[in-house]
Amino acid sequence: MLRTLKLDGYRGFRSYQLDGLTRVNLLVGKNNCGKTSVLEAINLLVAGGNPFVLEQSALRRGEVKFSEDSETPYKRGNAPDISHFFLGHALSPSVSFSLSSNNERVLASVDILSIEDIRDESQNTLFDDEMGSTPELGLKITNGGRDDFPVLPINADGLLLMPPYSRSRQWWHRNAPPTPALQFVAPDSLYPGSMRDMWDKVLIDGKESNVIDAMRILDPKVDSIHFLTGSTSRAFSGKAGVLVGVRGGGQRVPLGSHGDGMRRLLALSLSLVQTAKGYLLIDEVDTGLHWTAMEEMWRLIVSTARKSNVQVFATTHSYDCIRGLASLVDSYTDLASEVSIQKIDRSLERAVKLDAEKISIAVAQEIEVR
Repeated sequence: MLRTLKLDGYRGFRSYQLDGLTRVNLLVGKNNCGKTSVLEAINLLVAGGNPFVLEQSALRRGEVKFSEDSETPYKRGNAPDISHFFLGHALSPSVSFSLSSNNERVLASVDILSIEDIRDESQNTLFDDEMGSTPELGLKITNGGRDDFPVLPINADGLLLMPPYSRSRQWWHRNAPPTPALQFVAPDSLYPGSMRDMWDKVLIDGKESNVIDAMRILDPKVDSIHFLTGSTSRAFSGKAGVLVGVRGGGQRVPLGSHGDGMRRLLALSLSLVQTAKGYLLIDEVDTGLHWTAMEEMWRLIVSTARKSNVQVFATTHSYDCIRGLASLVDSYTDLASEVSIQKIDRSLERAVKLDAEKISIAVAQEIEVR
């Protein structure tokens, strides 16, 4: 479990630290203070610096550019622009960022190299079939003491050049270091294709009742969840393909008919099962949920995280969400030691931590902590 987190040169953070991390950590702060960036940093750190995490983070944010090589049209397409992961949004040789935790026992660093600095001939062959023009820079990843990962090609615009069948991508698929279970839940939750794989794990582990209980937070009549195996419904909507059954029988209703809150709870409960002994990262945890469900949502997250040994990091802008967390620690004192709030403020060197007692006092006295 991460007890500290340090970011150096990462996105908008020159040097920043979070201390006293607990099992469930709620990140708060003003817009554009870096809450989502902290989630992405944890994602990359726990994943051992895997470049696919950089790629996924950039795609979620829309940090992409169109790459075109006029002589090889089949290599045209969007590629992630990784310049935004570095302080100042600009790349040049010697630019770098690092992420570390637990007094640097867990460490990942990313450095930009010039092509002239890449002297390994076997490394250069990985560049031969990459997308776009000849790379001008390389991205070097170091994970702890391991620095044998291949340098990845980057062009002058900051595009990470790893098309689907490139040698560097294949190398990472074959040789990526093992990592704990890890899931990033974005504000739009997860689509049925992703949740379907998680549901398979639920079935294997015999934890269907856990997921159903979570859904009953919003509708006590929910009795069953069903994932369609055909492709017809998915052809019309990326959100289709899940049916909800209710007590007493009758017609099973598409998940979308129950609203975004139900879909969010399904994504959260499945992700908690998926990440046993690992890490769950939730951006805007309260999305789609009414304020009256906040305490029960937190009880689901905190109790399941403790039972399944999951460390959770979540963000919110909502005071109702914070009030729900305070209500939880007041009502379930045995869970109080598992939670904290970390207020992110880039004008400081460290996040401000509130433990359960301070959360409860702040809400009782209506102190603004966001």
